[in-house]
Amino acid sequence: MLKPRFTQDQIRVIVSELVDGRMAGEISRRYGISISTLYRWRAKVAGERQPDDKERLRLLEDEHRRLKKQFAELTLDYATLRAALIRDVRGDC
Repeated sequence: MLKPRFTQDQIRVIVSELVDGRMAGEISRRYGISISTLYRWRAKVAGERQPDDKERLRLLEDEHRRLKKQFAELTLDYATLRAALIRDVRGDC
């Protein structure tokens, strides 16, 4: 089996040029691929699953919840360390 000439990231960049409005013939000449390959790639890239709005919102809410928890833990650590430092300073005087 032949090694592919283009990586998936390169294919996405090439297809994005087509979506942005460049002419298919111009793109195919520049990268040395056929127009049918370009359209096949476009169909494959468009078929890749993009998270819908509900799923994206759920992921963002999960991340927000996780970050709030981390913030609370760090705030508690900070308050504890600050109280211990103040006690140490007062004890030395």
